[in-house]
Amino acid sequence: MAHRLPSLGAGLRWLKRKPGERHLGRLPPDFASELYLDLNADVAMAVEAGHIASAQEHYRVFGRREGRPYRAPTASAELGGGIAGPWTYRYPYRAWPDLPAIAFAAPCPGAEDETIARRLIAAWRSGAGRSPVQADSEGMWAARTQGFPAFHRALRDGDAGVLSDLLNNLFQSHLAHGIAMGRTMATLARHAPTPFAASWCDRLLRLSEALGLAHVRSPEQGDFAAPLGPLAHHVEPPRLEAELGFPLTFPDVGAPFGVPFGAGILPEHAFSHAYAAWRIGQLGDLSRVVEIGGGFGGLAWFMRGTGRRYTILDLPFTNVLQGWFLLKAGLDVSLAGEAEAAIRVLPWWEIERDESYDLAVNQDSLPEMPPETAAMYIARIRAIAPLFYSINQEAAAPNTDVFRQVVVPELVARDGGYRRLNRNLFWLRDGYVEEIYARR
Repeated sequence: MAHRLPSLGAGLRWLKRKPGERHLGRLPPDFASELYLDLNADVAMAVEAGHIASAQEHYRVFGRREGRPYRAPTASAELGGGIAGPWTYRYPYRAWPDLPAIAFAAPCPGAEDETIARRLIAAWRSGAGRSPVQADSEGMWAARTQGFPAFHRALRDGDAGVLSDLLNNLFQSHLAHGIAMGRTMATLARHAPTPFAASWCDRLLRLSEALGLAHVRSPEQGDFAAPLGPLAHHVEPPRLEAELGFPLTFPDVGAPFGVPFGAGILPEHAFSHAYAAWRIGQLGDLSRVVEIGGGFGGLAWFMRGTGRRYTILDLPFTNVLQGWFLLKAGLDVSLAGEAEAAIRVLPWWEIERDESYDLAVNQDSLPEMPPETAAMYIARIRAIAPLFYSINQEAAAPNTDVFRQVVVPELVARDGGYRRLNRNLFWLRDGYVEEIYARR
C-alpha cells in the first residue's frame, strides 16, 4: 500500500532546470493539494524538505506519470479492495467473514507531557552536532532530518508545548512514516476500512499460526482458497497472551489506530514486534539486548518487565519518537545524557561505547541504510554481541540514484566474522527473512 517517491535527486535536477525546459502535465480538476500530501507521505516529506516545490508541481511532473493517488480511495469488493494487493495476505481467500471495525484513538495529552518533551529536547541537544559522520544524510531516511520543519523547530527552540502536541498525534502523522503506519495509512483506512481490517486479521492469523494456535493450510491438501471460518477460538487474548508469555496490549500513546482488542486498540504493526519479542524469549536468558534502529520503540514495549536491560541505538530524530512513546507509556527509560535506566534510548554513535550485550537485534532497517553504514553496523555488532537476530527483506530495490538496498546475508558474508545458526521465512510478512547469526 506504500507509494515510493522517485529519487529526491531526480526531483532536484528537475527543479534546477530553466522554466522553459520543464514539461508540466495538467492538474485534474478535482486535485486537492492537502489530500495528495495525505495520501503520499514521501511527497509530503520532500515538499517540507524543499526538494519539491509543491504538491501541484510533484503531481504534474512525477505523480501523474507514476499513477499517484490524489482522490480519496473507495475499496472494491475484491480481497485487498484494489488498495492492497491480494498477494499480501496469507491465503488467497475470497472474503474474510466478520471483519472488525477500524478504531482511531484521539490524541491523549497529559500533565506529564511537557516534562517528557523537555527531557527529549535536552537529550536531542546533547547530541546535536556530535555525530561522527552524517549517516542520515543520504538514503531513504535523509528526508527525516531535512523535512518536518515544525518538529525540528520545536527541538531547536526548546518548545516543549509544540513538540508534545506533535507527538501526541504520532501514529496518525507523517512523523511515523516508515516506522509505523502514519498519516497516509490513516487516511486510507478512514476512507476504505475493509482492506485494513482484512490485513489486521491476516496478521493476527499469522501470529496464531506461528504460535501453533491455528493450523497452517496446505495447497496440496484440501481447499486452500476456501473462505476463512471464524477466527474467534484461535485468537482470544488469553490464549495468545498465554502462549506469548506477555500481554498483547498497546498503550494509548500517540493516537494509535487499529482494531479494538482487549481493553485498548491494537495496531497492525504491533504483531511483528510481539512476534519478535516472543522469538527473543525463546533464545534463552539474554539479559542485555541492543536494538539497532528501534522504530518507535515497539519491541522494547513488548519486552518490558522481563528483567532485561534494553538499549536502542538510532538516529537522533527517531530517538525523540522512541523516547516519547516509551516514557509516555510509563516505562523506566533513560535518554542521552541521563542516569541509566532499564531501557536506554541513545543516538546511534553510542555503538562505539566499550560495552557488550548478549544479543543485537535489527528489524527492517539495515537494507535501507547506505552500504557503508550498514557494513559498519554489521562489523560493530560482531564486536559487541555474540548473537545477532535479523528480520529484513532482501529485495535489493533501488534506494537512491547512487546505490541499491543492501542484503543482510551478503553483508554478513563479506564481513566474514559470523556463522549462521538458522534462516527462516518470517511468519508475519511475506518477502521477509529472519536469521540468527553467531560470532565466530
